[in-house]
Amino acid sequence: MAKITVDSVEGEINYEQTMQEFGIERIDPYLKQLKNLDTLYRRGIVFGHRDFGLIVDAIKNKKPFAVLTGFNPSGPLHLGNLMVLREALFFQKNGADVFIPISNDETYVFKKAETIEKATKNAYDFVIPDIIALGFDPKKTKIFISTKLAKLYELAIKISTKTTFSAIKAIFGFTNETNPGQIFYAVMQSAHILFPQLDEYGGRKPTVTNIGIDQDPYMRLVRDIAAKLNFVKPASTYHKFMPGLLGGKMSGSKPETCIYLTDEPEVAEKKIMGAFSGGAKTLEEHKKFGGNPEIDVACNYLYFMFEEDDRKIKQIFSDFRNGKLTSGEVKHYLSEKVKRFLTHHQRERERAKNQIENFLLKD
Repeated sequence: MAKITVDSVEGEINYEQTMQEFGIERIDPYLKQLKNLDTLYRRGIVFGHRDFGLIVDAIKNKKPFAVLTGFNPSGPLHLGNLMVLREALFFQKNGADVFIPISNDETYVFKKAETIEKATKNAYDFVIPDIIALGFDPKKTKIFISTKLAKLYELAIKISTKTTFSAIKAIFGFTNETNPGQIFYAVMQSAHILFPQLDEYGGRKPTVTNIGIDQDPYMRLVRDIAAKLNFVKPASTYHKFMPGLLGGKMSGSKPETCIYLTDEPEVAEKKIMGAFSGGAKTLEEHKKFGGNPEIDVACNYLYFMFEEDDRKIKQIFSDFRNGKLTSGEVKHYLSEKVKRFLTHHQRERERAKNQIENFLLKD
């Protein structure tokens, strides 16, 4: 049984069981109503939701809605972060305004950076250019650094009066060793999620936050608070975790588990070739008995985002399972795709550094 908290995930997650435990619904029924679905939806990587019907209605009827997805700037983004951004891009293409808080406050109070200044510098040096480089529309994208907006703090103060420490402790499991900054960050995160509904940005409207299931405690808190402040209860979607290179969970604080968007293509290739394999112990055994693509990291990375063709990915899994395709061949195929992506992305990233002011919200 996995141990899931807002700042760590330990063990193997049973998504079906966790959905039942958290009261999250399957998203599949709503996907039939949408067009041009991203692979994240077609392949069940985004698997659950709260109130997603509000978002589907907004898309189908061309009503205003927003997506809120944030990052803590502890360092460069990695491939796992792309899932969240790809989903935000999907919503933007379907009419959403995108709000992206950069949580330097979270990075500091959860001790992911030595100083808040270092966290802020990471935001400008790494995170914001990487986001812009993916092709977000500056007219429909608002990026903001958490500690730089007075109106965000004002909203957090209002929110703080609509809950209690007992409620926050019950949701997050805080103890006597929890520092007050972590406690107040629960309120700040609620302010992030409700921020797109401020009058300055069009007022009350459906808003969706796309997250991993470990972040659901924040949604439970903010949905309880929203109605008390006359906001629309925010919706949420939940995605599976992309596996780390060595198996287990990917972590930006553990370089051996992930490929950063700042990695040189050759470095990424080396990491992929050393990734955990679901193949048999020897080539002879693999060709005879086949391998397990469900646990093979290279197969998973292709499935999550690097092979768009559904028929092709199905064939890759079948050939790997039957021993017709070796672990080395899958890794080589993936590494070529990742290297092309990084080469293009890093070129766009350099250009993006000159566009930061076009995306950044300030007081």
